[in-house]
Amino acid sequence: MGWFRVKYVDRPTGIFMDRYEMGSETEAIDVLMLTLDAASFLERCLYSVYREIPVRRLLVCDGGSKDGTIEILRKFPRVQIFIRPDIRTTGKAIEILFSHVETDWFVLIDADIELSQGWYNDMCKYEAECDFLECSGRILAYHFCREFPASRNINARSYDFCFLGRKEAVKEYRCDDDYVWRIVDYYLRQEIEKSGYRYAKVPTTYRIHHETERVPYESDQEKRFCKVVFKEPEWIIINEEKWKSSMEKYAKGIVKYIDPDYPLVRDDRNFDNVIAMLDRDWIARNGPAWLKRYDEATSLKMRLRSGVRARLPRKIIHVLSLLRKKLE
Repeated sequence: MGWFRVKYVDRPTGIFMDRYEMGSETEAIDVLMLTLDAASFLERCLYSVYREIPVRRLLVCDGGSKDGTIEILRKFPRVQIFIRPDIRTTGKAIEILFSHVETDWFVLIDADIELSQGWYNDMCKYEAECDFLECSGRILAYHFCREFPASRNINARSYDFCFLGRKEAVKEYRCDDDYVWRIVDYYLRQEIEKSGYRYAKVPTTYRIHHETERVPYESDQEKRFCKVVFKEPEWIIINEEKWKSSMEKYAKGIVKYIDPDYPLVRDDRNFDNVIAMLDRDWIARNGPAWLKRYDEATSLKMRLRSGVRARLPRKIIHVLSLLRKKLE
């Protein structure tokens, strides 16, 4: 699939359909969602969720939205909202939601996802084979749409929440409310597979991930450090100090929670660049399994080969190059 233009519409079209009302109560499942200033695409998301899934309850953990998110949620049936601005990370928030699941299977989905026709039926076809199912197809909608083929790869991360999972598979999921924010998809899959449950990507399904030009997280100033601008879509840092603080938490989350030998992580050298910003003693105390990769990432040779080199003054690069030759 190549590029194709679509008219930008952030509200749903057509009539609201509630699959739960058309089926039996025994078929219904709980649906889990995290929100924080999600109003832009929330209605489109929920129209598709209620159309595709027999929603027994929609369980939402909201981080303190001030943009109309709560008002939108309250328009929909069987919604239970936990307003928890005290929870700082998505990793902890989904642990809270997992504790409220009452059905054998549940759906975990982001608030800016639009499900395709037949999504739930296709996902259910694989329930007998696996315990946690990821919707592998991902189409990015930035006022135009683009397929994201990387998400189809079984060895790639999911990027979004768009899962059908067995409650039993997440019963051991735990994390502190500290660093697990942007790495939740890695950590969730890691913990499911380490617990002996089967994780798979469903090849026949897809979702549409909506995005718009914005400065995200208006209701949470700690997370408000970049903006999205549509050219080739890119994230622009607008607060260097907050960005560095966030990246440090991201790095600490990797060290504390992610196994460096986990297949999704082992061959991804981007992790090395991230953890290089941490103090070695901190890693030794909180994630000693990462020390080898940390030492490699912070070695003189690796620094000279990394993108860090491009940001150094030419004189420093010249001196480091001379030192490198002597060491070799």
